Amino acid sequence: MLKNVVGSDDPKYIQQQDEDILNLLPVKKLSVPVDLATVKANGMVHEGDSVLSELKIDIPNRSYLLKNDLAIYAIIAANHWKRPICFTSTQELADLGLSKYVRLRGLSYELVPLDKGGVDNDAAYNTIMTQFAYGSANRPGVYYDEENRRHLNSIRMAHSQLAFSLADAGKKDSAQKILEHFDKNVIESNFPYGMTSNRGNQQDAISTDFLQACYVAGDFTLAKKVEASLKKDLQQQMRYYKSLGDESSDDQLATNAYMILQGKGGNLSDRQMQFTQDIFTSYRMLMQIDQMDKQFSPKPAVDTKLK
Repeated sequence: MLKNVVGSDDPKYIQQQDEDILNLLPVKKLSVPVDLATVKANGMVHEGDSVLSELKIDIPNRSYLLKNDLAIYAIIAANHWKRPICFTSTQELADLGLSKYVRLRGLSYELVPLDKGGVDNDAAYNTIMTQFAYGSANRPGVYYDEENRRHLNSIRMAHSQLAFSLADAGKKDSAQKILEHFDKNVIESNFPYGMTSNRGNQQDAISTDFLQACYVAGDFTLAKKVEASLKKDLQQQMRYYKSLGDESSDDQLATNAYMILQGKGGNLSDRQMQFTQDIFTSYRMLMQIDQMDKQFSPKPAVDTKLK
């Protein structure tokens, strides 16, 4: 397809647009054959994996592909499964129709011939526990600007993704070790769990997932620490947003923000309008945290003896 169609000068595969000549990819569905012997020999798949005979790629609803997109397809086509192909951007994977064919190995997603990627628990655990570096985040007083906080958030997210997968596999002890490994190497005074940020309250959102991973793994001590930090920041945010307009309850403020985001009206002051998304996400995360607390927190023992 790439060589004989996209790379062709045949007029039926070319479109003139002003002075530009555009090469066409006239299909939305592609397939990549899988060499079963090769993927087994190089360790790309594990015992018990259900290996596909081919990848069926559905290109999302896009009107064009750029050269960098075509270059990735070309690498996959020419590789013949001889070497691992890894990605770091999940958005890129979705754009290329590859997101269901990757398996997380730490911070990278490896292309695998499986119908369900998920997490490579053993590889990811070994990578995180023995190879991850944390930029001196365990040393008090180190400052991280917004860009470096973004990278630390990616590292935090990788820990929680693996913890979820390990817990789901019945390895809660290993899940707890992964979460506590992060907490040990990234101290809260340098990089709090709860911290107001841009990008749609991204830091608190990632920490909320981390909190859920703590609960799922049964690490209630760390969950309590993470929850306290998150609730402090989110409650402070809500108090600030309320101070920018008429005093109202958190419920009313969040409802108005949601209605505005849905294009259904809503009543916020001009200053509150600048934080519509943050108001809604802060409130939603507080509700999620309360729900997790009710669902996972150990219940006090009840004396059922007859008096």
